[in-house]
Amino acid sequence: MPSHGGFHRALFRAERGRLYASSAFDVTELSFSDNLASPGGVILQAEKEAARCYGAERTLFFAGGATDAVDAALLVFRDQKIAFLGDMHKSFHAAVELYGLRVLYAPSLSSLEKEEFGLLCVTSPDYYGVVRDLPEIAAFCKRKKAALLCDEAHGAHFAFSPLLPESAVRYADLVVHGMHKTLPVYTGGALLHVKEEYYDRAVAARAKCISTSPSYLVMSSMDFARDLFERKGKGYYERIKKKIEKLKKKYPSVSLLPADDFTRLTILAENRGIALSSYMERKGIYAEAASANRVTLIVTPFNRRYLDRAFRLASSFRGENPKNADLSELIGKISANDVGVYPPGVPVVRAGEVISESAARILEANLDRLFGTVGGKIKTK
Repeated sequence: MPSHGGFHRALFRAERGRLYASSAFDVTELSFSDNLASPGGVILQAEKEAARCYGAERTLFFAGGATDAVDAALLVFRDQKIAFLGDMHKSFHAAVELYGLRVLYAPSLSSLEKEEFGLLCVTSPDYYGVVRDLPEIAAFCKRKKAALLCDEAHGAHFAFSPLLPESAVRYADLVVHGMHKTLPVYTGGALLHVKEEYYDRAVAARAKCISTSPSYLVMSSMDFARDLFERKGKGYYERIKKKIEKLKKKYPSVSLLPADDFTRLTILAENRGIALSSYMERKGIYAEAASANRVTLIVTPFNRRYLDRAFRLASSFRGENPKNADLSELIGKISANDVGVYPPGVPVVRAGEVISESAARILEANLDRLFGTVGGKIKTK
């Protein structure tokens, strides 16, 4: 295994394509290539380099996405009550259901003052580049003698520039990074940084939930990206910031959502976000996500050359969103599943919750990218 055997030239001749250009590097667990389930060679060495880079005590590689890292982190605390502050990604809620975890929702830190729990989970940054006050949250957890897990999936790049927010690794006991979201890593590359006291339990949890066939292409791209950005990341982000500031002045009519992460640009487009995103696609600009009133872009060193065009298109566009489907019949009914918009992947309505008018309007404006539907329809009880 794998059965292509790395013979990509033969596949080129057979299919006249480039699909297998990287097959020579798609290996499995061999004597020289280590084993992610029990690393002791090159994978362990790469994990140690990542830990050093991010300032973590221990770091674990995942090739199946940040979802696997979230699962492993939560399983460390499966015998304790788990609190979560604010919105969490759908992977968190799926893990809660899958593993039968005991959870407690907290709208604020003060709501947890009289509660007992072993782990507090937060998302920072959110999908729009806004970070939480992690020093305050970490101090609260320390006082409560609870661990802190930060889903920093969209902040793997923070460690590489002083212009960006501080990485959660400095404050949290466990931190999840989805490296492929903001760094040049193949889809699925993720990290779980853990404090030493949780390392043995995290490794045991990981062995139970990760894929038994991790991609070496994904893992090697994680090691490559870490090395590249350690050497060049500071300059990369200086140039990106300079470019963005220049375009803000050139196109003052483009209104942006305030963010702590300047590489996360969310264009405010009242009642024309979907239409603007579609228009931009026709002009060769593919946004990360769009909603009724917003278009979100993730700026990297490798796509910043498109920023001029993106700002120009946003500045000149005058169209409006197409008329939405009407989901008024769902208002007041109880949702059978967690339903939300992907991306960002946060449930708009949870299973067992009454669907409000505002929730129905969000869902009807994003029918083409909902999760939690059955046969394309929102099921109710």
